[in-house]
Amino acid sequence: MTGVLPGAAAALEAGRAERVAPALAAMVLAGGSPVHASVHGEVETPAARPLRRDDLFDVASLTKVLATTTVAAELVADGRLELDRPVADLLPGFERGGKQAVTPRHLLAHASGLPAWRPYFKAVAADPAGRALFLPPGERPPFAALSGPAARGRARVREAVLAEPLEAAPGARALYSDPGFIALGFLLEAAGGAPLAALADQLVFRPLGLGAILFLDAVDPDRDRAEGRTFVSTGSCPHRHEVNQAAVNDDNAWAMGGVAGHAGLFSTVSEVAAIGQAWLEALSGGRSIVPADVARAFARRDRSTPGSDRALGWDTPSAAGSSLGTRLGRGPRGAIGHLGYTGTSLWIDLDAGVVCALLTNHTHPSGVADKARIRALRQRFHDAVAEGLGIG
Repeated sequence: MTGVLPGAAAALEAGRAERVAPALAAMVLAGGSPVHASVHGEVETPAARPLRRDDLFDVASLTKVLATTTVAAELVADGRLELDRPVADLLPGFERGGKQAVTPRHLLAHASGLPAWRPYFKAVAADPAGRALFLPPGERPPFAALSGPAARGRARVREAVLAEPLEAAPGARALYSDPGFIALGFLLEAAGGAPLAALADQLVFRPLGLGAILFLDAVDPDRDRAEGRTFVSTGSCPHRHEVNQAAVNDDNAWAMGGVAGHAGLFSTVSEVAAIGQAWLEALSGGRSIVPADVARAFARRDRSTPGSDRALGWDTPSAAGSSLGTRLGRGPRGAIGHLGYTGTSLWIDLDAGVVCALLTNHTHPSGVADKARIRALRQRFHDAVAEGLGIG
């Protein structure tokens, strides 16, 4: 039976009591085995009840590492993706806006020169063929009938990303970029010869035996696996006139039908931790879905881009004070991880062999993140985990 680290559980229960998030779930693995699993708070709809371990969270930008980065690493290992070949070689049209020299490495390291964010969804909401996605719930067709608007939305976002001009030369700066990962999702589809959701299933989720993690894909309603599952709400959305539940929180991902390189995944906390463990095993030289040499290349911090704390897809703890806290990730090998806007995180301490998955719906009910509050909760949780395991 999985244990509980009392200090970690207390930190999360305090976060619930302080209303940092109404629902929180955590899983900590050490040496490949679970040493902590706890859930706190409740699911509010359709009827209020205590949160369960099988409830699904919108993991937001954890999609970037759980799906997009892991698929990219496997395609590199298979020889289907070359990190330093121009993106435009596989994605015609991407060369527009001065992007002809941008490579997959630039996209993965957030060093492409693309902007941090663009409201691509607004063009979809104004498009006669795509606007159904943004109608109020009483006027919107059911999910299974949204494939046409979703396909149109995906095409509009694709065209906008291909045409997006650079703000800086490739490799000149590090700037976290959602458009860069949206482009990376399209690139992986071209390299892998299948939709991103199918690639993630084929290369990541099924080989690991994961059955809960999923994209909800309006473009392909046959892939809708929401029935019988409970999703944690992520907050009020003014653009869709509803509280988001069983629908991706990110509006650009929603405009693409729910599947994108930067956002769209839903998961339980245990399956987030399982993918983290797969990366830890690869980086420790064991058998995994990603070969050890490729995993090491992806986990290596980008030293060529000024001011970067990024690896390829992954983040590393910053000197300015990481959400990982003050004790984990301080060994010579350090740590890799990532955050999600809805209040999620995944961190892997490479020296201690510890995986920490934390899922919350911090953005509920307002729909807006308070970065200082969720950062403080993450730090308290990770420091409590380290204390409970005698690290630092």
